[in-house]
Amino acid sequence: MSKKSRVWNYFYKESDTVATCCLCNKNYSRKGRGTTCLRNHLKSKHPGEFQTMSENDMKYMVKTEMNVGASSRSHLQLQTADPLEVQRHGNSDEIYACDEKLALMIAQSDHSFNIINEIGFINFIKVLQPRYKINTISYYENILSQDIYQQMQSQLKQQLSMFDSVSLSTSLWCDPSGQGLLSLCCYGISSDFQPRQFHLKCEALDERHTSDIACRIRNMISNTSLELQLPKEKIHCVVRDEGTCTQGAVVACSVHLLQICVKYAIESNEHIKQLDSKCLQIAKHFQQSHIAYNHLRYIHEKRLSREPFDALTETEDNCVKWNSIFRLKAHLLKLKDALSIYAEEYNMLKIYPDEWLDIDLCNRVIQPIEEILNIWTDSTASSVIPLIAALRDSLRTDIHNFVSSVTICSFARTLLEELESKCSSMTTDIKYLMATYLDPRYKQAFFTQQEAQLVTEELLTQLSRVPLHVWQPTVKINKTIPNPNAKMESKIDSFLDNMLTLDNNSPEASTSFHSQSQLKNLLYLYNSEPRIERQTDPITWWKSNPKYTALFPIVRRYLSIPAASNASERLFRISTNLYSDMKSGLCSENVSKVLFVKANLKVLEQV
Repeated sequence: MSKKSRVWNYFYKESDTVATCCLCNKNYSRKGRGTTCLRNHLKSKHPGEFQTMSENDMKYMVKTEMNVGASSRSHLQLQTADPLEVQRHGNSDEIYACDEKLALMIAQSDHSFNIINEIGFINFIKVLQPRYKINTISYYENILSQDIYQQMQSQLKQQLSMFDSVSLSTSLWCDPSGQGLLSLCCYGISSDFQPRQFHLKCEALDERHTSDIACRIRNMISNTSLELQLPKEKIHCVVRDEGTCTQGAVVACSVHLLQICVKYAIESNEHIKQLDSKCLQIAKHFQQSHIAYNHLRYIHEKRLSREPFDALTETEDNCVKWNSIFRLKAHLLKLKDALSIYAEEYNMLKIYPDEWLDIDLCNRVIQPIEEILNIWTDSTASSVIPLIAALRDSLRTDIHNFVSSVTICSFARTLLEELESKCSSMTTDIKYLMATYLDPRYKQAFFTQQEAQLVTEELLTQLSRVPLHVWQPTVKINKTIPNPNAKMESKIDSFLDNMLTLDNNSPEASTSFHSQSQLKNLLYLYNSEPRIERQTDPITWWKSNPKYTALFPIVRRYLSIPAASNASERLFRISTNLYSDMKSGLCSENVSKVLFVKANLKVLEQV
């Protein structure tokens, strides 16, 4: 590196009479615009660097002083106790861009704001960009909660204007300490059939703000609609989870309803509760002792020559969820032989062969439920009725197959009864019926004759409101044969495929087209087409079939309804450091705005 290029690391121009040392970030006078003061500073404070400099280097340094731009960005009007605390000297576009990127890094990566005060981070920034001066926490907090927040709200308004209708979901998540998150999400499909999901509002909660959630939700929807200019007539429906439902109202979140069914079935079965307690005690033993854990690993991998296993997940007695215990038991089943040998050698709590069998059978019953919950997390309402029907058949099969185990047979029967009771409101809801019918993977495969008639009447009513210019001439149907080998190997998939295969031979699917009114012709044309494979995207199918243009607004309305409302839990879990900052004094209102930025950043970058 030449001496001319090295000098850029020593000083840069703040003004005509002031230069800043990049080594110690101190300002020094340049009266007369000479270099004597700068040279003396280097000589006394940084002798090593001074020895590398010549007189010509010093002159070159001043002649080629960095011009950071004539147009400086005006100072942000930040709401802090001391406005001078966050003032930036020479706040150029380049410097502000660095400020903005650093603020976004903190939010997006779930770093604590305190990272900017850590010596390691400060030294890294000095090496990376010596000219950049790290500011206060409140400065970056306000960049996120004011500048970036307002920019994202503006972008969100533009995106919402592209939807002819949207579905909303409300969700609440709280941890045992009382901290939580209340969120309002929006789902829509644009006119070019691009599905989108946004967080319209996030509200960080602590133990003082977890009451009167119903009132908070009502105000949140009303205020957000005004802020984002979202007309009420565009809001098709609101899906609420268990935490955001008003008292006595029916929970509309499929995930929460199914979880309620499982919890009740487990609580009603004393033997399964005892087995779960045993498994938790065994797991805790190995979590608390590295020696015990290493010896178990030795038995499993060396003495039994089995595949290496992962560490047992840590659990807490006060907040163990049934699905975490389900995964723990699946892990222990793989270590069954090693655990039995260890228990004999050290006289530890033992699981007997008949208990291992019950653990295995119980997990077989629950496995399809775990699969369904994972599907519903990122799915639409069209999958709710088919998956409930498949789960119903799975449980009936388990009751028949596991009749030799009174415990598991009773557990499966209780689950089935709860499923019939708790989920009946969803399987008969016109929104879910319409969504299922408009999904070309399912159509009427899971409907009774009465439900099929109800959906047809609702569609004819809504189609009658479609303007005449939207209608297109019908096109000859090009039938495609599904690939029978394209199946996912899982229990719930096999039940779904069997049900759909049997229904393909129904009279409705084979009837010929005959002369009827234009509205009924369109529906008959859709009904006569073969169902597409379950792995095919239904939105793509509709987009590639312009002959159904008249149905498009209705399709976008119903296929945008989410199957579940659980966005708060996911966002909360990736924002732990932000909540720690709130405990340390970060404004809760600003934390809510940072959560909004964090939730929407990737989505808005992609549109």
